Amino acid sequence: MAIFGAGSNWDGDEMKGDFFDNENFVIGWDYDNAKDLYDAVSLLKAGDIVYLKSNQSGSRTIRVKGIGVVTKSFVHCLIEKGLTKETITDWNSFYIKIKWVIKDEFHINIPDTEGKLTNVRAATFYEEYLPFVQTAILNKMFP
Repeated sequence: MAIFGAGSNWDGDEMKGDFFDNENFVIGWDYDNAKDLYDAVSLLKAGDIVYLKSNQSGSRTIRVKGIGVVTKSFVHCLIEKGLTKETITDWNSFYIKIKWVIKDEFHINIPDTEGKLTNVRAATFYEEYLPFVQTAILNKMFP
């Protein structure tokens, strides 16, 4: 199991409601512009945790918009959807299934004594390695 942060704002449109309703996560970029993100998301497996977040570069506060658990991998979702010309050319077909267990927003304030380099949190998708943030996510899921 690993914990991942993921963006849900697509050019000013907040997508968390769609993700919650569809019990999924979609990258939001086409393949040509985000090959690295497709590779990263393809590694998610059942049991991994994804939190939707918003964070400005250099900020020590993470706005968490939801937390979920992966229930079906990227590859299994592709196969289930059916590999047709239409699905392969529509980047909205590339999703992972997630059971969103926390849908309330909250903030994680990273103390000055923790993780001085926070630039990764402004990225679209990343694995969360900072123990302080991992603990905050797990404590929210399992109070």
